[in-house]
Amino acid sequence: MKTVITTLLFVTTSLAVQAQECMGIAFKTGMSFEMSTFSPKDKLTGKINYQVKDVHKEGGSTVMDIVAQFEDEDGKKRDPYPVHYTCTGDELIADLSGMALGMQSNMKDMEMKLKTNKLTYPGKLSVGQKLSDGQMDADLLNGGNTMATMSMTMTNRQVEGQQSVTTPAGTFDTYKVTADMNFENRVMGITIKKPMRVVSYRTNNQILDIKSETYNKNGKLMGYTLLTKAN
Repeated sequence: MKTVITTLLFVTTSLAVQAQECMGIAFKTGMSFEMSTFSPKDKLTGKINYQVKDVHKEGGSTVMDIVAQFEDEDGKKRDPYPVHYTCTGDELIADLSGMALGMQSNMKDMEMKLKTNKLTYPGKLSVGQKLSDGQMDADLLNGGNTMATMSMTMTNRQVEGQQSVTTPAGTFDTYKVTADMNFENRVMGITIKKPMRVVSYRTNNQILDIKSETYNKNGKLMGYTLLTKAN
């Protein structure tokens, strides 16, 4: 019994040491999140599972190292990939690669090599606030060869209002953030552009969106994501 108690105390202490709080957001090794993606007709199209592997300090910032894995509607999993979130104390720097992977359904056998990857949120959101642009640039590799390049920019980001949102993970008081998104693929010299509108719902104490909706240039809903689990 003494050995069991000692082991439990050691594990608890270890987790507590690795737990950090920055801007009111809990950063803790072992945390996990599940984002589920749906079609406009509410059909499940996939999931992205996030597992926090490490929380550490880099200078004055708190960094959360996460392993993410996409799972399609049939339960088939793709290779896991790293995701990083950085909290400076003034802003949260979010990783866009999960969004890109969720949108890019034909990446099943490709590796994504990020070149630019930054989307920031201030310490506290408020209605009427304008947010800085975000950008992600990546090469898509197959067998070490670059097969395509991908670029995603988010502009005209603004906090338009507040709204209560309920998901399988709970009910959240959120801020509605709108943005223009341009998604561009370049394959064998051919460029395909997809201008879109993104509406996301966020809280000040979560790293991931509670809900996110994507609309095409004509305002038609293309799909949405929900935070379905948060442990």
